[in-house]
Amino acid sequence: MRINVNEWGIVPGRRKDTSFRLRGLLDFCRMEEETELIFERGEYHFFPDYAAEKLLYISNHDEDTIKRIAFDLSGCNNLTIRGNGAMFLFHTDILPFYCHECRHIHIEGIQMDYERPSYSEAVIAHAEPGLLELSVDRVKYPFFVKHKRLYFTGENFCHELQFWLEMDGEKGEPIAEDPDFFFNLPDGGAAAEWKETKEGAEIRLVGEGNRFSRASREGNRLILRHHPRNYPGFYVTDSVDIVCKDIELYHSEGMAFIAQYTENIELERFNITFNPKNRRAFTAAADGFHFVCCSGLIRIKDCLAENQLDDPLNIHGIYFRIREILGKGEYLAELVHHQQKGVKPGKPGDVISLVDKRTMLEKGNSMLAEYRILNKDFCVIKLEDEIQGLVPGDVFENRSCSPDLCVEGSTFRNNRARGLLLTTAGKVIVKNNYFHVPGAALLISGDCREWFESGASGPVIVENNIFDKCAYVTNWGKAPIQVSPETVEFADKKRVHDRLEIRNNKFICTDSRLIWAQNIDTIVFEGNQVILEEGYPEREGESFYTSYVNHFIDKND
Repeated sequence: MRINVNEWGIVPGRRKDTSFRLRGLLDFCRMEEETELIFERGEYHFFPDYAAEKLLYISNHDEDTIKRIAFDLSGCNNLTIRGNGAMFLFHTDILPFYCHECRHIHIEGIQMDYERPSYSEAVIAHAEPGLLELSVDRVKYPFFVKHKRLYFTGENFCHELQFWLEMDGEKGEPIAEDPDFFFNLPDGGAAAEWKETKEGAEIRLVGEGNRFSRASREGNRLILRHHPRNYPGFYVTDSVDIVCKDIELYHSEGMAFIAQYTENIELERFNITFNPKNRRAFTAAADGFHFVCCSGLIRIKDCLAENQLDDPLNIHGIYFRIREILGKGEYLAELVHHQQKGVKPGKPGDVISLVDKRTMLEKGNSMLAEYRILNKDFCVIKLEDEIQGLVPGDVFENRSCSPDLCVEGSTFRNNRARGLLLTTAGKVIVKNNYFHVPGAALLISGDCREWFESGASGPVIVENNIFDKCAYVTNWGKAPIQVSPETVEFADKKRVHDRLEIRNNKFICTDSRLIWAQNIDTIVFEGNQVILEEGYPEREGESFYTSYVNHFIDKND
């Protein structure tokens, strides 16, 4: 069935809520076998007032609370949404798209932005070691100072500013030295006092020895981070066959796109980029594309992710930590990291890998027989078989949820932190992409001590990419390509990760660093071009640093 949404009173050009009428239309779609929704070009507004609301546990986000949803696609199957270039303008706080238990969803041809973004901006007007004067557009980013603290306001929020990301005013990227600055936090950060001025505000550090980054200078832009990371652009769970094409996402209050326990995802020409009408210094408030415990094939093709405030792509599972061994094959387990609460361990029949907490090597595996959720922190799992040698503190992951990944023809640049975080046991292909990121362009990690993002990676093929002056911020990367599982002990020969092949790529570098790797079986380096250029501070390090690598094969010319 083909439906023009204007037949349901959903029309562009009015600054009027669309959510109420949209709810009725989507309820209708759930009852149909196949539906195509057609939007005419123009601007549509979505307010939270009449939107659907649900309690959502979104991995790697803050605030597990009831959230308002604009496009609640839960339970929809065989649904196509064609935007024809329409602008969807959201108003804080609202989740744009939510897919739960959906099959065959196709979304294309839309632009997405927020009327008032969740973060604010300033320009450094004057800089001294312990004093910065900031120019702030009060119309775009309303603020006030109270008790020497700076607060920003917006639609439905008032938040204190406690940290920022400093961007080079000329290059439009994070500065090379200490881009993150934290202050007045309960657990640390510099002590600071704010004062309102005619042009904006000034911040003065309190205490001897406190100073801003040596790279701070007049004309640099500050991304002022005061809103929690709580509303991604797209949130997909327990679904199959999701396609998004020709998407222009200008801002989201969390990840641009995140999926959990979903099989087969295709993102093509999904651009996380600037709205040409306002040209903010930032786009998404966190990662670009994020996949947790997914399966099947994830394909990222001809996409752009720039100036988002965390990694362009992260793919991983979740380690559950064993709190207590209850009996034969039965365990009390906990979700440790505060941004992973409420995530389920899988479904009966999934293969569960039991992992040593110190070596991150598998002690054994079995199928999940059943599980019982106690609350957002704890669950009880029952396995088909008993695994010998397990102790409290060991972890388990769902190995059935390890998708293949293909990233091709895409551009990743000028974001905070790293490039692609690749932690999946499936086959990974990264080809024909361009990277200019301040941290490691490719990071193969995994840990069961801090983030609890699992686990052992399968074969990774990296070919025909351009790595353009990556890893220039030391806090975010030891080299353009980094392999660093967070292990405490190392086995004699068995390694956490499998194989990494790096072929026919171009590395444009300001120093000699190319690869920093440990605890992987095999690395192949063949046919790559290395070009040295100036423009960034040189960092110390070997071209190839390897530790606990069984085979390093250098076939480069």
